[in-house]
Amino acid sequence: MGKRDKLKDTVKNTVDKMFGNKERNEIIKDSLETFLKVLKESSDFNPILKSAVGGVCASLEIFNKKTKNKKDMIQMTAELAAKAQELASLKGQGNSSEAKNHFEELAGKLNSINRKLREKLDHSALHRTVQADHDTQEIEGYCQELQTAYDQCKTQILFKIERDTTKILKTLIMSKLKNSEQAPHDVGPDKNPCTDGTRVTILNEIMDWVQDSDSPNASLGYWMCGMAGTGKSTIAKSLCLMLEEQQLLAGSFFCSRQIPECREYHHIIPTIAHQLAYYSCTFGETLEKVLEEDQNIALKEPSIQVKKLLTQPWEAVLETKRFVGHVPVIVIDALDECENVSEVLKAMVPAIQNKQMPGLKFLFTSRPGKNVSSHLEIDSQVANSGKVKNFYLHNVEKSLVQADIKKFLQNKLQHATDEQIQILVKSSGKLFIYAATIVKYVTGTNVYGQKRLNDVLKLAQDPHAMDYQGIDELYEEILKKAMFGQRESERQMSLKIVHTVVSTATPVTCKTISHLVDCSVEVANATIQGLQSVLCINKEDNKVYTFHASFPDYIFSAERNKENHCDQIVHQALLEKACLGMMEQKLCFNMCNLPSSFLLDKEVEGIKKRIAENIPEELEYCCFFWAYHLGKCTVDEAVISMLETFISKRMIFWIEAMFLLDKLPLCLDILEMALKMQLGEKNVDMLRQIREMVNICVLGKIQGRTPHLYLSIVPFFMEDIPIFERFQRLMKVKKAGKALRQLGFWSTPLGIECLSLSPDGSILATGLENGDIITWDTKTGLQKGVPFQGHMAFSPDGERIVSGSHDDTVRVWNARTGAPEGDPFQGHSIGVTSVAFSPDGERIVSGSHDNTVSLRVWNARTGAPEGDQFQGHNSGVTSVAFSPDGERIVSGSMDSTVRVWNARTGAPEGDPFQGHSSWVTLVAFSPDGERIVSGSVDCTVRVWNAKTGVPEGDPFQGHSSWVPSVAFSPDGERIVTGSHDNTVRVWDVRTGAPEGDPFQGHSSWVTSVAFFPDGERIVSGSQDNTLRIWNARTGAPERDPFQGHSNVVTSVAFSPDGERIVSGSMDSTVRVWNARTGAPEGDPFQGHSYWVTSVAFSSDGERIVSSSYCNTVRVWNARTGAPEGDPFQGDGNMIRSVAFSPDGERIVSGSDDKTVRVWNVRTGAPEGDPFQGHSNEVTSVAFSPDGERIVSGSYDEAVRVWNAWTGSPEGDPFQGHSNGVTSVGFSPDGERIVSGSHDHTVRVWNARTGAPEGDPFQGHSDWVRSVAFSPDGERIVSGSNDNTVRVWNARTGAPEGDPFQGHNNHVLSVAFSPNGERIMSGSEDNTVRIWNTQNAMAILTFLLTTVCMVNIGLNAILNLMVKAWKRCLTQCSLIRTNS
Repeated sequence: MGKRDKLKDTVKNTVDKMFGNKERNEIIKDSLETFLKVLKESSDFNPILKSAVGGVCASLEIFNKKTKNKKDMIQMTAELAAKAQELASLKGQGNSSEAKNHFEELAGKLNSINRKLREKLDHSALHRTVQADHDTQEIEGYCQELQTAYDQCKTQILFKIERDTTKILKTLIMSKLKNSEQAPHDVGPDKNPCTDGTRVTILNEIMDWVQDSDSPNASLGYWMCGMAGTGKSTIAKSLCLMLEEQQLLAGSFFCSRQIPECREYHHIIPTIAHQLAYYSCTFGETLEKVLEEDQNIALKEPSIQVKKLLTQPWEAVLETKRFVGHVPVIVIDALDECENVSEVLKAMVPAIQNKQMPGLKFLFTSRPGKNVSSHLEIDSQVANSGKVKNFYLHNVEKSLVQADIKKFLQNKLQHATDEQIQILVKSSGKLFIYAATIVKYVTGTNVYGQKRLNDVLKLAQDPHAMDYQGIDELYEEILKKAMFGQRESERQMSLKIVHTVVSTATPVTCKTISHLVDCSVEVANATIQGLQSVLCINKEDNKVYTFHASFPDYIFSAERNKENHCDQIVHQALLEKACLGMMEQKLCFNMCNLPSSFLLDKEVEGIKKRIAENIPEELEYCCFFWAYHLGKCTVDEAVISMLETFISKRMIFWIEAMFLLDKLPLCLDILEMALKMQLGEKNVDMLRQIREMVNICVLGKIQGRTPHLYLSIVPFFMEDIPIFERFQRLMKVKKAGKALRQLGFWSTPLGIECLSLSPDGSILATGLENGDIITWDTKTGLQKGVPFQGHMAFSPDGERIVSGSHDDTVRVWNARTGAPEGDPFQGHSIGVTSVAFSPDGERIVSGSHDNTVSLRVWNARTGAPEGDQFQGHNSGVTSVAFSPDGERIVSGSMDSTVRVWNARTGAPEGDPFQGHSSWVTLVAFSPDGERIVSGSVDCTVRVWNAKTGVPEGDPFQGHSSWVPSVAFSPDGERIVTGSHDNTVRVWDVRTGAPEGDPFQGHSSWVTSVAFFPDGERIVSGSQDNTLRIWNARTGAPERDPFQGHSNVVTSVAFSPDGERIVSGSMDSTVRVWNARTGAPEGDPFQGHSYWVTSVAFSSDGERIVSSSYCNTVRVWNARTGAPEGDPFQGDGNMIRSVAFSPDGERIVSGSDDKTVRVWNVRTGAPEGDPFQGHSNEVTSVAFSPDGERIVSGSYDEAVRVWNAWTGSPEGDPFQGHSNGVTSVGFSPDGERIVSGSHDHTVRVWNARTGAPEGDPFQGHSDWVRSVAFSPDGERIVSGSNDNTVRVWNARTGAPEGDPFQGHNNHVLSVAFSPNGERIMSGSEDNTVRIWNTQNAMAILTFLLTTVCMVNIGLNAILNLMVKAWKRCLTQCSLIRTNS
């Protein structure tokens, strides 16, 4: 309750008690004086207002003495005091100078009202007696005016506060909204208002609509529709200026087909929200919260944008009531010039009509057109309430339009006579664009103005000219004069320039035009300057724009423009060849001279300047739009030849350029566009493989690391893509293990139950375990639309999704917006388990667990059931599908059978298909309708003859758990399956044989799989909350380059120079490999009689030490493999850990016999007795940096420090861990020890006293397997069985950032790089990853083969990478020179 309400309640209670009792007159007097005192004190902050209030209070005191109605007098004074207090509370807010003006305006009003009040109070006694009642009413009216004046002032102050405080939020919000900077009405030189005195009637009518906020049928939307050239945009501009004057313009968006950001429909709502945030601080504060919750909201579909960016923040504004009396307006101009604008209107218009944003009005303008009118046009028979008001500009009476055109021409052509003006007005008809073009043409020269006017007048006097003919003739005249006196070759070049202006995918500069048509910049510029009446060069971006859409229409029409028209197919071919030629000439390896693969692109000094210099605007245009022009021209032999050259020689460098330009996802769109063309089998196959590679780049999140295109991606495609053959001399990578399957993955909020691909493969719908359906962009992995509920399937055209839900209903949704289409289909009595569209999209089949109503067919448009339910299964239906011709339906059931039904009658066709021994989980028809595939809880897949029900061959066996999902490839030759054994498999339909090994990567049940429409990729969803995309091609099995061991590899390490790898194995051997080729160097090192547990190189790389389960340590010559001396013998227990001393002269080992031993490297003799003290296996050992001490960790939960020479323990065991210690290490200064344990913690100890330094580091959710200090001793890295790597502040134990996530199995080994900037981790997922310590981003991943313990030197890996990039730089400079 506010102060005013409390004051009113106090007054009411006081008044009710005291009136009627004459003895309380003094109380009455005191109460009145109290309220008057409050009134006076509430104005103390402003001297002018204080003086005015003092006068009012004096008048009220006089009136109180003369009035008989004391009760009303006190009530009225209290009300006034409450309003004054409320206003005083706002005195310190908002802009002080503007607030002061409002307070002084109030003072003026109070003085004016007080003067009238005094006049009444000063009447003679006789007059007062005669007119007592009348005067009392008037005086009370004046008092009411006083209250109203206070209210108005308060509203103005609140409005100012709301506007002023928005500035605080500017920088916070604007960086997150991808708004269009060129769309607002006040940006750009070409958004001109109406000439003064014109369009007055139309503007007044619109302003009447703006100000009509009180009537119950007031519309919140207004659509001004007009033919091309009728002046819509100039009216919209004038309206914006008028609204700004009254502080009512909340936002504007002027669409333009020439400006990419102004024709992209995704930008409209974020741009409006951006401006509303400036307009209202409350809106901005709420918007900031929305953006914090969803950083990608600006990329999502309008249905989500309207809800999150408009209606939700506006609701917060309404709650403040700060816009009472003000109705802000949004102006959106030229809707028809925005691509796919119907998506915006589809979301925005219902929100306007349903008054989800009350108090906010929207004005739209556009040409007539179904994509706009279907959303905005009102049936004349329907009432206007709640609808968008329509106004048709081209229907305005001709005389009114021509009167405005006359004023416009008189203003612009002041030297023309009235007679000449009248001729021009008549020829303009109702087209303002005609008049505007005349003005630009006549005034565009200082010399020929009068001559041009005479030429136009001559054209205008043609009595046979229709409106459109008039403007055609005007355009013809303009072109004719611009090219007057030119030779034919010059004229052809001028036309080529004009045709390029109207044919490019986006407006470009004269410089880019000159490169596309092969002329000088000066010629291009002169040609454009000579056509200033139809073309203009924007001063802000220097790009060339047409003034009006009617000019390109004219240029492209052979019928309207015989001499100068542009043959689109011919000119697009010219532009395509120009793009290919320019890329052939300018694209090259490492075009921006990036010095290191260790730097992010943005970290390279002067990167923006390098990109601008090496990828100039004309080359950037070609990189973005070569496929656009390819799609619009006839592909002849010349184009094919240039394209083949581009693919084979420059396409990899094109991808590099797109990396640098931060447009990698656009590569996929461009390649998809190119693949739609008939380019020959060889080219199409090459483009598909390149698309696959780019797909890995996009989903693998390596953008911003351009050198890794060559280091981490290209090497894995050298054997698959012939164009990379010439890179063989740069590096040679032999793939270890299985063929590359996974192309990328992204995470989902919860486990995935089912998925469905749109027919074109661009959208993936996933059903989550909580019932939500989320749609995703398959190229980028970004979410599209808001979640909705149920199981789902796409319609054949990809425009709708049908879902079945546990609420027993079936629903149809708009696939783009997520909005429900119509009411739920009701009829099932237990949850709906499966749904599918018929091939023509007109029917839907649903299956349910309600045995008596197992299957239903519905009309997809109305939701009405078609016929009776299909009955026959004796348990719940799990899956349904239509045959390709729509005449049959297949169903799978918990009764272990498959059934086929007549889709029209519901009659079963034949007997149930029997063969599965448990529930059937999913069924599908082959593309030709001849076969049916089914998956089952019995772990098998079966293929059946769809006509007879006879099984085709034996069950497909290979999965070790349920098969909940199956699907045919588009050609019907393969089947993909997903299983609860966490794998995906591909099978040959004819033989039932698996094609290659299972696809491994998911860490939980695979619940749904599908082929992409091209059959080249597979998508899978899993309960591990991920979606993964796989290469569906298997190819021949690839040889494992590191073949030689006959059992599991237990330990690997790099030589210090990175040129060799040593491995130890359960086959009892040690092997050395060439790190580049994978070839073994020499024979296996044989000597151990049992598993090799650990291997390491000496610091000089000349020796290798290995330990074994058979209780021996061996030292080997790293070059020859010859053992150096006899084995170091223990007492028969497994040796778990070995390490060289810093000088390389001693080796320390930890063993299962609970001891630590030191050995002489040269002789193999133990130095002294075993170090005894541990009561369980020793798991980890390490020397101190000075070699004087040894630290050991054990399963006895203790850490011990020993004198390295005597073996005597230094102090007591370090106690604190509650489970076995797995890893230990010294700090670089030797003063601290770090340990990791099975108790999930990391601890730091004082190396001298054994005292713990601080509390345990907690954060891991499973065993800590490895720990290490950073080179400066300030941080600690740990790896855990929870699959993460963590970095900690070594002093405080606080985690530095989030865990490093990427491994999908236990992390066994971690280490810092020598400079502390990178971390290496090794994992049981057979990978070694290198991470940037600043952003937890894996910058390199090495795939290993059957590695279960990793012990690799990071320095060696880094050396490898440096050498690889240097080799790339050197060799590719030769390629560039030779080519």
